[in-house]
Amino acid sequence: MKSFIFKTLLYALPIALFLLVPYAVLEISGELDDFSKESLAPGEILGLAYSDQARDYKLQQILHRKPEVLALGTSRIMQVREFFFQSNVRFFNGGGVIANIGDLACLSDEFKRNDYHPAFILLSLDQNFFNANWDDMRRPCHYNRTRRATELFTSSLKKVYTDLYDHKIDLGKVFHTPGHVGLNAIMNGNGFRYDGSYRYGKTVEKVFRGDTVSFVDVEKRIKRGINKFEWCYQVNPEAINVLLRFVTYCEQNDIGLVMFFPPYPDQVYQQMVTSGKYDYLSKLDSAMEHHHLRVHNFSSLKRLDATDREAVDGFHGSEVAYLRLVQALCARGEHTLEKYIDKSRFGLLNAPASPVELIRKK
Repeated sequence: MKSFIFKTLLYALPIALFLLVPYAVLEISGELDDFSKESLAPGEILGLAYSDQARDYKLQQILHRKPEVLALGTSRIMQVREFFFQSNVRFFNGGGVIANIGDLACLSDEFKRNDYHPAFILLSLDQNFFNANWDDMRRPCHYNRTRRATELFTSSLKKVYTDLYDHKIDLGKVFHTPGHVGLNAIMNGNGFRYDGSYRYGKTVEKVFRGDTVSFVDVEKRIKRGINKFEWCYQVNPEAINVLLRFVTYCEQNDIGLVMFFPPYPDQVYQQMVTSGKYDYLSKLDSAMEHHHLRVHNFSSLKRLDATDREAVDGFHGSEVAYLRLVQALCARGEHTLEKYIDKSRFGLLNAPASPVELIRKK
């Protein structure tokens, strides 16, 4: 009997060791945590590598904190920072809590269910929200997905070993990088800050050293008409109807609302326009005006008097670009936003730390 037990343990030991290494990496890094139920501490950065929990994390934070001023949109609004606002304003960046226009209906339902009504929403409307060839409005939206550590572990097991082999994971950093939760945060400095904004760690560091940002990935998407850059000629009327219902919801609940189309690098925007395959972009303004919707069109960084150096990639503007955007909204008479803004911050635009960073590692 003892011999059988010994042999069993002997055979089991390699398997246990095989599982122990990735488990330790995932557990210590925070990759196995369910962030629909957990919060960051001030100063921490959350950047998961193997699971996308942004939607549920952001919703949980919004409903828990109940911010007075809320930034809403996809990842493209994540460069709006807390320090843009006056110190007494409770702000949170909910960028990532919606992925398409249809999510606005689900999100307003969540707000009603939890008796949350922000005083003001700054809403970024990605141009592709109105592209029926990208979003046919048939995908259901859902929040509060249950995540089990066992599922996260089994789905990540192979990836951990692959990344260890490719030297994408440094075990020393995993064990000795306080304040960074998740392997993307630990290894690359990428992730959500406490205020909900996003830090592009490696990109910021490269630009600070004088490197330039490449738009090659997005340019390839445009040529092929894929992945948020599907060719489209008309504005989707159903998407406008969804937006109209959300605007009505805000009006009925006394929620101030300012909306805008976010900036692409001008090089990218011009490539779309000159291709002749994105005619819907030139029709967005008239479509909004027809429905008496005020949506500020900042589709190119050039419209903010910014250069393409103020982009972090082919379709995300930097925090420098977004402070310019906020300044432009105030200049256009958006007083419901202006009353919350710390206008002294506009002075940072005169001498930012780099084209993509206002204050060095703030």
